[in-house]
Amino acid sequence: MTPVKKNDYLTATVEDYTHEGQGVVKVDGYPIFIPNVLKGEEIEFKVLKVNRKFAFGKSEKLLAPAANRVTPPCPYYYECGGCQIQPLNYEEQQAFKKGTVDNSINRMGRLNRETMDVMAMENPFNYRNKSQIPVRFKDGKVEMGFYRPRSHNIVDIEYCLIQKDIHNKLMLFIKEQFNREHVSVYDEALHQGLIRYVVIRSNHDDSEVQVAFVTNGKKNIFSNIINEMIEAFPMVTSVVQNINDQKTNVIFGDKTITLRGKDYITDTLLGKDFRIRAKSFYQVNHAQTEKLYRKAIELADLKGDETIIDTYCGIGTIGLCASDSAKKIIGIEVVQSAVEDAKENAKLNGVGNAEYHLGKSEQVMKKLVSEGVNPDIVFVDPPRKGCHPEFLESLVEVKPEKIIYVSCNPSTLQRDLKYLNSEGYDISPVTPVDMFPQTNHVESVVMLEKRYAEFITL
Repeated sequence: MTPVKKNDYLTATVEDYTHEGQGVVKVDGYPIFIPNVLKGEEIEFKVLKVNRKFAFGKSEKLLAPAANRVTPPCPYYYECGGCQIQPLNYEEQQAFKKGTVDNSINRMGRLNRETMDVMAMENPFNYRNKSQIPVRFKDGKVEMGFYRPRSHNIVDIEYCLIQKDIHNKLMLFIKEQFNREHVSVYDEALHQGLIRYVVIRSNHDDSEVQVAFVTNGKKNIFSNIINEMIEAFPMVTSVVQNINDQKTNVIFGDKTITLRGKDYITDTLLGKDFRIRAKSFYQVNHAQTEKLYRKAIELADLKGDETIIDTYCGIGTIGLCASDSAKKIIGIEVVQSAVEDAKENAKLNGVGNAEYHLGKSEQVMKKLVSEGVNPDIVFVDPPRKGCHPEFLESLVEVKPEKIIYVSCNPSTLQRDLKYLNSEGYDISPVTPVDMFPQTNHVESVVMLEKRYAEFITL
């Protein structure tokens, strides 16, 4: 029997946050999760849904607001699912993200490691250098924006506060062109229509911008739109069309055609140049990526004679940024196009001490060791699901002196750290990096060092 029932109206003080940024109140120890409230606030709330172990509610009245509460600056905040923590001022956002990492590492993982203060951003708005914008047709006009939470219904927007300004301007311009040209828009339910997404990427100073039209089929109706767009936005140096004719929620298909200019844009990161294509993985926040990579390289404490294996290396970013301070960089990546991009980026920067291998990291890494490679350091930067168990086992088998782990998910980070710690690796303090201001996501970086038993000579 739960202490609350659906449709109850109650008063409580918010005690904590969930990892998603919702507030937590408790009634007789029973937790209720409520969005858009801050820790320490006294609220009146309505119970919406009751489960055996927890419930969900909605704030009805703010009785005592927290000092760190702000009015969400985005007019679409209560409709759009892109940003979750805008009612928190930036200081409170940092406290929330530090708490998220600390709870995961120390409460869930019981690792008893220090969580450092969050590496924050000077201006926590207009930072996203990649925008993936769905396109729909509704009530006789084209809509472009972002999905409502837990749905595929679009919030038609005019300006996103976390997109770079050039992206917002291009989004509005392209939407006007689509309406003027009466373009065919994809219908998910019918699997008919042409344009599915517009993807915009830009480099750090907006001197190069790429626009990708993702279409359901090969038909190219974009000539007039491209001409108008490049005349209005001469910084658009790459226009491509990606073909995705599958019934899927995945944005990109397998084939990309260059419609105008090059098939890539070039960005500079810690003094190294990187060619970025439509499907390349590249961190979305340039300023914070430089801070993250500097911290990772600092933790590696390179002397110049190290061999580094860069797993999940993508287009080679972090390894190439460290290449001037190491003897050799060996990148491993499972996506063939990314391996080719990494090789190209090494050549572009005149880096002669880097090589790249296609395959699963756990398999390639062990093969390299069997061939005589002895890595001093392994960089690990996995997707949100964390490291595959087979990869962690191979990492322990390879026995590098240090592991530099970059994570975008505190939950899988603590799981992987717990395993590596049990297998003989000491863990440094964990540093959160605010790669995604206004959202509940947080990046982290941590160093693990091989622990050696102490022998006492009698």
